[in-house]
Amino acid sequence: MIDNPLRGPIGGLDIAVNPALDNVPRMQTSPKFAALMPPEFVAELNDWMHQFFGTENLIYQLGANKFVMGPKNYALLRARLAV
Repeated sequence: MIDNPLRGPIGGLDIAVNPALDNVPRMQTSPKFAALMPPEFVAELNDWMHQFFGTENLIYQLGANKFVMGPKNYALLRARLAV
């Protein structure tokens, strides 16, 4: 977690930043499917899905006032609020 300059300006919300939440593939093979297929096929299919569906930057709400997001969304939020 990083120091939270947003705590005051947005009503006491607690923001945690986790880099794993940036550029998350929108779609990829399930572990059960991957276990049944050759590894090369799974890698190729995951690569195709990454190119076709792209990625997303996730935000999770934990409880009433705690949010976890990646650095990209954190930067966008700070810029939007001019913090």
